[in-house]
Amino acid sequence: MSARTETSNDIASESANAIDLVNEDNSTTKQHTHIGQAISGNNINWEAQLPIKLIAHIIDNFHEKHRMQFQQLIQLTKAVKLKNTDHADYPHHLESHLSQMKYELEEHMMKEEAILFPMIMKGYYPSGPISVMEAEHLEHEKALEKLTTLTNKFTPPHDADEDWQRLYAKIHELYNDLNEHIHLENNILFMQG
Repeated sequence: MSARTETSNDIASESANAIDLVNEDNSTTKQHTHIGQAISGNNINWEAQLPIKLIAHIIDNFHEKHRMQFQQLIQLTKAVKLKNTDHADYPHHLESHLSQMKYELEEHMMKEEAILFPMIMKGYYPSGPISVMEAEHLEHEKALEKLTTLTNKFTPPHDADEDWQRLYAKIHELYNDLNEHIHLENNILFMQG
């Protein structure tokens, strides 16, 4: 586990209020995004880069970010649920779906980091493990579509409070990030071999 993940876990476990954690993280995420753009550059042609550079980008800008996103989203979902459990439009399966997605993505990223990425960095593109990762990406895409349905395409009800609106905005961010992550792996990294 990286120092960055341990730090976010420490922050989360010490925080009694999930909403404060998310508010505090908004500025950090914005700073990280700007720093990441400056270092890795959104304008980089990843097809022309060495696999090791793309793998580093994926781990730093997606794997680590997803770990923080799910932790925060689950906490914020719990806080929003407490205030809106009787609301007719509250998606009661949202927390369990996010938890299942987190579990499946953690397992997936662990396999990539421990097995597949080290092989690719040595110049091996094993078709079996790559096929498994691509199949799991299809499952992640299905989970994202269910997330879209649960959140009414990331659109909170007209009477949703600020926290509910923030929750859906952050879920939409996760949706975009995970789709980009899958694209970089399926359509660029795995095709370089």
